[in-house]
Amino acid sequence: MKYLVLVFALFANSVLAHSLKGSWQLVSGFYVDEQGQTIDYEGLKLSAIKVVSDNHFSFITMADGKFWAAGAGDFEATDSTYAERPVHTSYPVPADGQFRFDYVLDGDLWQKKRWQDGKLVEQEVWRRMP
Repeated sequence: MKYLVLVFALFANSVLAHSLKGSWQLVSGFYVDEQGQTIDYEGLKLSAIKVVSDNHFSFITMADGKFWAAGAGDFEATDSTYAERPVHTSYPVPADGQFRFDYVLDGDLWQKKRWQDGKLVEQEVWRRMP
């Protein structure tokens, strides 16, 4: 029985990773900066592509046609949470080494929210690329 549970857990994790697997284009979003101000991605003219494999992610973001940020590393996902552990980045990584999001996958849209101390500090919407 123990082996059946292990096989199911590994299969479930593989299915979840597969549901996020692919190339994604940023649609919209915002983040809260160090001063507590909400910064809308549209105002920054951000565009980004994120690639998710079975166990790894990478992305590059441009602001009005110029480099903004990039990162790559591994991740873990459940049916409602997604945690990136960046290894290579152009930005500071939190002390615990990860960014945790709640997410909803609705067809070709991936909506992610990140909370800090009970406050929404980042929200993104990504569209799966053909």
